[in-house]
Amino acid sequence: MHDIRHKAIDPLDRFITRLNGATCTADMKSVMDATIKSLGYRYFSYHIIQTPVLNATTETRHTFGISNFPEEWSELYAAERHVYNDPIVNAGLTRKTPFRWKDVIDAGGLTANEQAVLDDAARHGIANGLTVPLMSRHGELAVMTVIPEDKFQAELPEAHLIHIVAQYFHSCALAVVMEEHLIGSYRRRRSFLSAREKETVIWVSKGKSSWEIAKILGISEKSVEFYMESVKRKLEAVNRTQAVVKAIMLGLIQTDRFQTAEARKVAIAMPSRA
Repeated sequence: MHDIRHKAIDPLDRFITRLNGATCTADMKSVMDATIKSLGYRYFSYHIIQTPVLNATTETRHTFGISNFPEEWSELYAAERHVYNDPIVNAGLTRKTPFRWKDVIDAGGLTANEQAVLDDAARHGIANGLTVPLMSRHGELAVMTVIPEDKFQAELPEAHLIHIVAQYFHSCALAVVMEEHLIGSYRRRRSFLSAREKETVIWVSKGKSSWEIAKILGISEKSVEFYMESVKRKLEAVNRTQAVVKAIMLGLIQTDRFQTAEARKVAIAMPSRA
């Protein structure tokens, strides 16, 4: 009993320690890869399906995340837009607890397109998985899927521990994955928006109008509008509110520590424009 307990605790301790030190998706992938393999699994996929805050397109499902799935399969999955016919994704959007793929398949009722996705996956070694649905306070929906080694196909190992690992990974990886997806080659969060753009969006987050922000920053109202349009474009936001939410969520601005004493005095003393 003593040995079994420590077998479960030690991988979890190592996982948490290593993940806390990871700062990019590549590091997180390495941590997760090592963790699942120590638990009897070959592949994993952390797949962000829906991100209402970041979704400014007509796409209702996404295909980005962190995965060690075979590259050929990942490319095929994206090219064929399998995400819209994936029965595992469909189940992940409606279920709140972990489930085995076998349960979805045995339930029946799969369409021809759904079965085709599973058949394609199986041909690439992706089958008999365990999937954990994951949700976040801003409305993001994701799933963590793990695929067992061949010798564990009959009995998925450490399923309870995978649930814990998936939840913790999600809490650490979500913002990092979305940030990297959004800003591409920019590696430093605060280099993505210019200093003036950050100043502008911070004051917008505090409910200030373009006229008020112009007075606070000592620039023209037209310049304020220019900076906000630039922020919206960079963050793929459809309006100011969405731009503010994205900037805060991604850690691009820190509203509580920004204002100088002089700026606070200007803002407090400023009359509203009728």
